Amino acid sequence: MNFRLFNSKTFSLAVNVHAGYRFRLARILVLMLILQMAVQPLSAYAQFSNRASGIPTSDPINLPSLGDPSSDDLSPIAERKLGEEIMLQGRETGQILDDEETTEYLNRFGQSLVDHAPPSNFSFEFFAIKDPNINAFALPGGYIGIHSGLLIAAQSESELASVMSHEMGHVIQRHIARKIGNDRQTSLIAMGAMLLSLIAVSRATGNGGADAAQAAMVGAQGYAVQEQLSFSRDAEREADRVGFQILQDSRFDVLAMPTFFGRLQQATLSSDNGTPVWLRTHPMTTERMADIQNRIRQTPYRQRPDSLDFQLIRARMRVLQNETVQGLIDTRNNFEDQLKTGRYPNEIAVHYGLALVLIRQKDIAGAKLELERIRKLLPRRNAMIENMAVDILQLAGDAAGAAKLAKSAQAEFPQSRMIAITYADALQQAGQQDEAIIFLRDQLQLYRKQPVFYELLARSYAAKGNAMMEHKTMAENYVLRGSPTEALEQLKMARTFSNNDFYEQSQIDARVREMQALILERKKADRENKRSSDRLSLSVGTQ
Repeated sequence: MNFRLFNSKTFSLAVNVHAGYRFRLARILVLMLILQMAVQPLSAYAQFSNRASGIPTSDPINLPSLGDPSSDDLSPIAERKLGEEIMLQGRETGQILDDEETTEYLNRFGQSLVDHAPPSNFSFEFFAIKDPNINAFALPGGYIGIHSGLLIAAQSESELASVMSHEMGHVIQRHIARKIGNDRQTSLIAMGAMLLSLIAVSRATGNGGADAAQAAMVGAQGYAVQEQLSFSRDAEREADRVGFQILQDSRFDVLAMPTFFGRLQQATLSSDNGTPVWLRTHPMTTERMADIQNRIRQTPYRQRPDSLDFQLIRARMRVLQNETVQGLIDTRNNFEDQLKTGRYPNEIAVHYGLALVLIRQKDIAGAKLELERIRKLLPRRNAMIENMAVDILQLAGDAAGAAKLAKSAQAEFPQSRMIAITYADALQQAGQQDEAIIFLRDQLQLYRKQPVFYELLARSYAAKGNAMMEHKTMAENYVLRGSPTEALEQLKMARTFSNNDFYEQSQIDARVREMQALILERKKADRENKRSSDRLSLSVGTQ
């Protein structure tokens, strides 16, 4: 958007965006414009007027202070800090898919790639976005997002690995940090806002309920963001080469990389819906494709069978993609048609997907029948299937049976966070609060930064009538979810139930001071952003 075209009419259109776009899209987009202008002299506006786009707001997002934007590089510590802040806000606004099965699969699968990747300063974390657009992206510090649309579109696990490896290549080669360091016109915080907005933009533009004018406006804003996020051709080739090597060393089928990229390009030619998001942010040039093909000719062919979990997750994504009444009906019909015709990549996965639909339609008897069919086809026990079996027993009202089955699954899959959460919940539903507390305390030694375990533990303390520990534990849940104000309220309530226990009171008081300091820090950032916003408003008025 040209800066001189940004006027009151544009603003009026922007603030009336469809109410469904409540993922802070407007605030994120304006923040990147505000911060870009705030850190540059007025004479510099013309240099980047075609690259910046945004909507004014008085409630910008807080992002961390990362130092001098003119530095040649962003330190790994600062890059990780930025990534953590973006992830916190993504979870807070509901942009990140909160599904334990999918998260566990992506991180277990991603780790199999990390094990064969070049050394990196970051520990990778993979997460899913509930969005039909075919897309994947890397955030600062090793966070990699995968859209549900891409999981469905990938026809083999090697294809999924090719995209994830490519994104890992961007992280390992530190393309984000290098781009920030080299782009003197963009502040570090603005870049963070743009990265976060990629999630919001893709979700907003994927909303079929928006009218044409709204879709066009959001699409234009999203395109500006994606242009900022697009890496150079050299960076894309570099990520391809690193990704290709990871793919090869992990013993996946390297042919999957050009196959998947080529299919996306073909979809662009045959579809009226435009270019897939992934190709817009990672443009596939003939030079890139030729380079990949040349590397394949030097590599022996290797076929890699897909895991059952890959097929189960694809079926799961089809269900989670659209959980409206009609969406579930359509998905159910699709699974039933596959079973009738025998045209499916994996029969167990189709029954699994059908069982998930039936669970959401409250057809517990039907879900039990599908589970029986799955067990007859399964060669061995599977964590996702066992997890679903526990859910079915709970929905059927058999809390004791669910707890017993969950205990068996936890013993067989002790490294599964998904099963651990299910087991804790099953113990609570069965009224076994003491066992749940002991188990959850042990799990927190492994998952200290996972808020769900604190939330579950607080629930057990509440059931036991231990109000002090309930509020104290719930405070940690809010801390990890990026809500220090709510955490402070919980700590204050815990203080009132501490029964003059000096040790507990001292611990709570120390945590209270930490939360108060964090809240003051955020308020200071709010004031600084408000001043930036005021300067922008003044600048707009003089144009």
